[in-house]
Amino acid sequence: MITQPAQHQPLEPVEKFTGELSTTFREYILLPRCTRSETDIRHVSMQTRISHDMALQIPLMSAAMEAVSGATIATALARHGGMAVLPAGNVPLEHQLEELKAVKRFKAGFVESVITVTPDTPLHQLLEMETRHGFSTFPVVDQQGKLVGLITEKKYHPSRDADLVVRERMIPLEKLVVGRHGISLSEANDRIFESGIGVLPIIDEEGKLRSVVFFRDLKHHHLYPDALVDEHKRLRVAAAISTHPEDRERARLLVDCGADVLVVDASDGYSEYMRDTLVDVKKLGVPVVAGNVVDRDGFRFLAENGADAVKVGIGSGSICTTRRVKAIGRGQATAVSVLARAREEYLAESGRYVPIISDGGIESTGDMAVALATGADVLMMGKYFAGFEESPTQLLTKRLPVLFSGNMTEVEVNVKPYWGEASPRAKNVRRYQQDDPRAFVIEGEEGYVLYKGSLHKHLPRDLRALQGTLSSCGCRNLREFYRYVRLERQSAGSQQEGGTNIFRM
Repeated sequence: MITQPAQHQPLEPVEKFTGELSTTFREYILLPRCTRSETDIRHVSMQTRISHDMALQIPLMSAAMEAVSGATIATALARHGGMAVLPAGNVPLEHQLEELKAVKRFKAGFVESVITVTPDTPLHQLLEMETRHGFSTFPVVDQQGKLVGLITEKKYHPSRDADLVVRERMIPLEKLVVGRHGISLSEANDRIFESGIGVLPIIDEEGKLRSVVFFRDLKHHHLYPDALVDEHKRLRVAAAISTHPEDRERARLLVDCGADVLVVDASDGYSEYMRDTLVDVKKLGVPVVAGNVVDRDGFRFLAENGADAVKVGIGSGSICTTRRVKAIGRGQATAVSVLARAREEYLAESGRYVPIISDGGIESTGDMAVALATGADVLMMGKYFAGFEESPTQLLTKRLPVLFSGNMTEVEVNVKPYWGEASPRAKNVRRYQQDDPRAFVIEGEEGYVLYKGSLHKHLPRDLRALQGTLSSCGCRNLREFYRYVRLERQSAGSQQEGGTNIFRM
C-alpha cells in the first residue's frame, strides 16, 4: 500500500520545539561490561543486514560520491565484506555501467561475462584492452563463439609483435586444459593447476565458451574469506540513482548489469518524488535503500512505501554545509537514535526489520562504535574512504603550513582531493532536486584529505578496533551491542581528557 505524506498541520507555539537536544557521536562514551569467553575479540561477529534477505560481513559502505566510490575501492571493500555505492550524480550512465561491470567481473568462481577476442584481433588492440579492463588474459573464440585458443601477455612482445594478429601468438585449443560445463568449482580449481597458466576455460558440448575460472580467484578466496559475493560468486556492489523520472531507465539497466542494491540518492528523502521512485524501482527485484531522513515520520514514510533500508543524516558530513546554509538537519547521534526507536517500533507492528544506515558524522573508530551502539545497522562514510589509495581521485603532494616551536613552517604531505556532491565542483543538481544549475544552492565544500595508503592495510586494523569495543562491552554481535550497551554523555572536559595531549616529534 502506498503511503501518502502526512498533511501539514499548524503548530501551537509550545509544539514548535521537539524537546530533543541535537547531539553528535563524539559527545558520547560507552560504558564497559564484563568480557566473557564467548565475547572474546576472536568470537565477535561484525555481520549486519542491508535488507531482510541480504547480509553484509562488515557494517561499512562507501558513499555514492565521485571523490569516493569507483570500481577499485568497490572491489577492495567487497573483498573485506563491505559494499560501495557507485555514484550517479553527474556521472554518465555508460561510465557507471562500466564501473559496475568491472566490479562484477573481478571475483567470481565461474566468470561468465568474460571479454573475448577473435583470431584476427590485432595484438596492439590487446594492449589497449589490458589498460582499459585491468587484465591480460583473453579467450579466443570464432564467429560461432567456439573456443579456439587463449592469448596472454606472456605470449607476445608489446612492440615487436604489435603488427601481428592473435592467431599468430595464441595458445591453440589442442594445447589447452579445459573444463566441461557443469564441472564443480572445486574440480575446476584442481584442473587449473594442471594448466600451468592459471586459467581454465569452460566449454559446452558444442565447444562454445561458457565461462572461465581464474587461479587468482582461488587465491583471493584464501586471502579474503569474508568477501561479499552473490550467488554466482561475484563481488557485490550497490549503485545510486536519483528520484528524477529519467533515472527509472538507469535503474533498470543497472540491475540488468548486475547491481545488487539500488540506493535512491536524495539530500531530503521525505518527499513525494522519493515515494514515486520507490514504487517504480521496487519492481526490479533488488533491495532498495532510500533516504536521507532524520526523524520518525521520515522513517515510517519510507518503510511503508517499500524501502528495504533507510539512510539517516542531513548536514552531518564533513564537507556538508546544509545546516549552515539552510538550517536543516539534526545532530547525527540524535537522528540515529530516533530512527532506531522507529525501526524497533515498526518491527513490532509489521514484523519487518528495516535496517538504518548512518550517513555522515564519523571521524574515528570511536565514532563508528558510538554510531553502532546508538542503533545504526550500517555506517556509510565518505571522508574515511576518500583518503585510501583505492579511491578514484589522484594522489597529490601539497605544502601545508604548521606551527612548530612557535614558528610557522611548511611541510609536504600526500593528499587526495575530496568534495561534496553539493559543492561548486560537483553541483549534483539531481541529488539536491535543483533543476537549474545556474541557481544551484551550494551546500557543500571541496578540499583535500590526508592520504592513508591502502584500504587493505588500514581497514582490518579499524575493524579489529571495533571488535575490541564490542568485546569490552560483553557483546558477541552488533544486535547485542545495540540492545545491551550503555552510553554516557561527556562534558567538554571529559572529551578533552580522553584525547592525547603529548608533544610529538
